[in-house]
Amino acid sequence: MPKRIFTDFDFQSVSKVINLPTPSAIGDAVPKFYVDSLAEGLAWKDSCRVATQANLNLASPGATIDGITMASGDRILVRAQSTASENGIYVWNGAASAATRSLDASTFPELEQAVTTVEEGTSAATTYRQDQLNGTIGSSTVSWVTFGTSAPSASETTAGIAKIATQAEVNTGTDDQRFVTPLKLASWSGRAKKFAVSIGDGTNTSYTVTHNLNSLDVAVTVFQNSNGEEVITNVTHATVNTLTVVFASAPASNAYRVVVVG
Repeated sequence: MPKRIFTDFDFQSVSKVINLPTPSAIGDAVPKFYVDSLAEGLAWKDSCRVATQANLNLASPGATIDGITMASGDRILVRAQSTASENGIYVWNGAASAATRSLDASTFPELEQAVTTVEEGTSAATTYRQDQLNGTIGSSTVSWVTFGTSAPSASETTAGIAKIATQAEVNTGTDDQRFVTPLKLASWSGRAKKFAVSIGDGTNTSYTVTHNLNSLDVAVTVFQNSNGEEVITNVTHATVNTLTVVFASAPASNAYRVVVVG
């Protein structure tokens, strides 16, 4: 919760408050670039989900842009067209449907001094400003340049933007620039898997243990449930999903615990 302050701060005209975020509520402190934007008459636009990094086929943009799977109505900052007059803010209407200019950026006056921030992809958390004036939509150059301070990529020593690793990247274990979610960690292909079951019925000496770990490379431990003492039995890795555990004499009901790790 916020810390309440009941005294003035005197910065002696030397020290500064720095790295303020863009304000979102009444009473928020504002950074210089935000004040400058008001003075310069910048036109703030809603954020775009993704920005293009290369030429985009606007007539059939595909299902993903810059690695992000698109959804109907997503806004695209088109900024890298080989024909610069095609740049602008567009709406994704489908993989094989033409992208259309957003209603708030469909004329050149609406694009003058336009500022928007990208949410995902390579340009995530980067803000862009359109710096061309007095043009005609569809024929004049539309140019997007970075605006303000963008968040850096996260590292072990720098706070910043980091991407979630895919399951394949987690399984490979070679990418040091992504972070891992609990679900992907739990699904990691290299994790140790375990199965345990109690066996014994006072009659049989041979038991099939179905562990479903899909591997012959498993370690098996058998111990007495009564005191935890490990015992040696005849264990056969019958299939990738089953073991056969054989005792010299029939064990009592659930007398032994079989633990399989692999």
